[in-house]
Amino acid sequence: MRIALDGYNVIATLTGTALDFLDLEKEREELNQLLADYRRASSNRLTVVYDGAFAGSGEPRSAAAGGVEIRFSRAGQNADQYLINLARQYGSGLTIVSSDREIARAAEGFGAVVLATADFIGVLLATLQTTVDLDEDEPTGKAKRHLTRKQGNPKRLGKSQRRRKKRLQALWNG
Repeated sequence: MRIALDGYNVIATLTGTALDFLDLEKEREELNQLLADYRRASSNRLTVVYDGAFAGSGEPRSAAAGGVEIRFSRAGQNADQYLINLARQYGSGLTIVSSDREIARAAEGFGAVVLATADFIGVLLATLQTTVDLDEDEPTGKAKRHLTRKQGNPKRLGKSQRRRKKRLQALWNG
């Protein structure tokens, strides 16, 4: 499976701190190492995309570390646009990890599956033998009733939700 990650979005979720208060170079290196360790434990192809504006130079850069492709967007282009271009290029063959709604909407329009950053972090840490409780905050019980009447099986998830669930299961099993 091909996975593209919004690097700074993942860093902000992992640290729980605004990017303005972090040593971004150090955080990038730590995330890249975590992803390289995950890459060794899975068969997934990983690309992590960072905003080039935060990286210093205006030139697009790319590198590889431990089988993880590392990309920096060019000046005038942010990581969001780069990820959307990847979704356009790979379509349904791509899973994007980001909690950014704009990326999710655009990428799903091209057929890519979008996973929330927290969901991927749970898989990442569990794969690396760290325990994470993902479902603690989710309420259990019956779903909310809809005001409109839908046809079909009311217990079946929507198409995009089924695809997202299938990709998430593939990450756990892969």
